[in-house]
Amino acid sequence: MDVTSLSNASITGQIYDPRLIPWTGGNEGAVLRWYRDPTGTPTIGYGFTWGSRIFRNWWMVKHGRKMRAGDTISKSDAILLLGKLIDEDYAPPVIAALNRSTSTVTRHGVSAAIDMAYNCGAGSLKWSWFRLLLAGDIKGAAAKYRVTAQTSKGRKLPGLVRRRKEGAAILERNIWPDWVLAPASLTTRDIARSLPTWRLRTDDHLQGLIWLEQLKVLSPGHRGDARAIRQAVLTFQSQHLQLANDGILGRATLDQIQRVVDLKAKARTTGAGGGAVAGSGAADQAAGVSGYGDVLLYGGLALTLAVLGYFAWQYRDELALALKSYRRKL
Repeated sequence: MDVTSLSNASITGQIYDPRLIPWTGGNEGAVLRWYRDPTGTPTIGYGFTWGSRIFRNWWMVKHGRKMRAGDTISKSDAILLLGKLIDEDYAPPVIAALNRSTSTVTRHGVSAAIDMAYNCGAGSLKWSWFRLLLAGDIKGAAAKYRVTAQTSKGRKLPGLVRRRKEGAAILERNIWPDWVLAPASLTTRDIARSLPTWRLRTDDHLQGLIWLEQLKVLSPGHRGDARAIRQAVLTFQSQHLQLANDGILGRATLDQIQRVVDLKAKARTTGAGGGAVAGSGAADQAAGVSGYGDVLLYGGLALTLAVLGYFAWQYRDELALALKSYRRKL
């Protein structure tokens, strides 16, 4: 498709391949309850955050207030918003940039670009992979796309590695993953039918199990034991009261596990050389319930008030829930 015709076409269903919606949704994962992603950003649905103008306006009209901990969203509303955000938030900047270029870009190339913008924000359209796409170097763009934004909080994540590999294949050769089905139409009902029954893909699930072992919640050698995994996940979820206690290692639980792993690593680094701090009372209980006891145990004198203040703000929801739970036990 010649990009000079893009501005004269309807965005929905014509500019991008309709398989984009189930592909993006299947990678993001549907979480119908408020949670924080690994960066601490409040999130719900298919990766919806307050930074999205479309989501923010929709939520305010429906609820009359800002999204907060404990909020939920229906599956039908999440699917409706998934398509709406693609059409009105993430496709327009891709199309506008392509309209300013002189290159020819296919619908599947546009689809891959929109998914990157959805996952990483519109700022990703300033990166080298997109500049190559605008210059007409499809092969070079795909090669760069494949290795772009594979990390979260400094960690290379297998799910992101896979998603970029899929996107590069879509961009260059129009090869879609086998699990992606084209919706019969772009109605919410047909999109819902095309979306796979969601669960963590094998690579993300394995990463979660590795982290649970590091946190000493899952015993080594039990990665193939469904009963042991369920119990380990339930144990972790019970320590983080904002999570649903369903024993399922899903997106919200995986992201929370990463937050704990990251926090423990930060606490060890910050507290290197310091002595252990003795906690008591509510502080001990908060550390136990929230899972962040290492902040107190590893920090020592090297954990300054500024650092503790940062941790308290970054993990304020979990700590507040932990203290609330403690007060109920008094």
